[in-house]
Amino acid sequence: MGILAGLLSMVCWGTAIFLAALASRKFGNFLTLFWMQLFGFLVGAVFFIFNFKSFAYSSITQSIPLLLIVAMLQVIAYLAFYKGLEKAQVSLVSPIGAAWGLVTAVLGVIFFKEILTGSQIFSIGLIAAGIILLSINFNDLIKLKKINLFIGVKEGLIAMMGWGVSLFLLVFATKDLGWFLPAFIFRFFLLLLLTGFIFYTHQSFIPKSRKFPLKLLLLIGVFDIGGFFSYSLGISATSASIVAPIGSAFALVTVLLARIFLKENIDKNKIIGILSIIGGLVLISI
Repeated sequence: MGILAGLLSMVCWGTAIFLAALASRKFGNFLTLFWMQLFGFLVGAVFFIFNFKSFAYSSITQSIPLLLIVAMLQVIAYLAFYKGLEKAQVSLVSPIGAAWGLVTAVLGVIFFKEILTGSQIFSIGLIAAGIILLSINFNDLIKLKKINLFIGVKEGLIAMMGWGVSLFLLVFATKDLGWFLPAFIFRFFLLLLLTGFIFYTHQSFIPKSRKFPLKLLLLIGVFDIGGFFSYSLGISATSASIVAPIGSAFALVTVLLARIFLKENIDKNKIIGILSIIGGLVLISI
């Protein structure tokens, strides 16, 4: 169950992020995030209404502060990630953000006393090496003896940390409330935060100067919340250190879609870096 849920979340998140890259370049990262979250929440609301009586609500009050923190971290991670997608290649930003599985696994070792095997420790090294290969401009390093990060790397790293910590915290609420309610509730808080910021900055929810990409944003929302529900279902049934790394390998799906539809060119260093991160994420779950 855990591996299957991880694979499903990988496909859903990978597709959602590729589509979000298209939307954020046309519609802006903030509004893209708001509308995709809203559409995803509405899909979840339909499921909630039809299954209202089947959920356990006894621990909701205790879980509210934790889920609010999860929502805040998710906002930071998503906005940073989409900003990176606006100005850099999808095949660069996506694998770095996808390394959140490493953060979740390490936190699982620290707080849940989960024991890493030799192959999992090796995989951590692979992921770190992959991030370095994707992040550093080696031409500048050789010629100028100076370390320069590629555009979009900083945003990818912020997303990696935000997703990694927030999805680790989600484990605690999932153990108490089951697979659905935590993802649904923090999505509600996330929407409240985004709505408050839009009103505070006097932005328009639908800018008149740009065409509203309804179908695209709806698809992003459906795939994104599908990934979260799959992830939550997986970690409610098995260890987070198994589900999280598989789900975070969504970069494989995103990179393949970017290569096919956006015709992104990927040099040898980036190819090795991408394969290193994805390989490490898969190994860490074995």
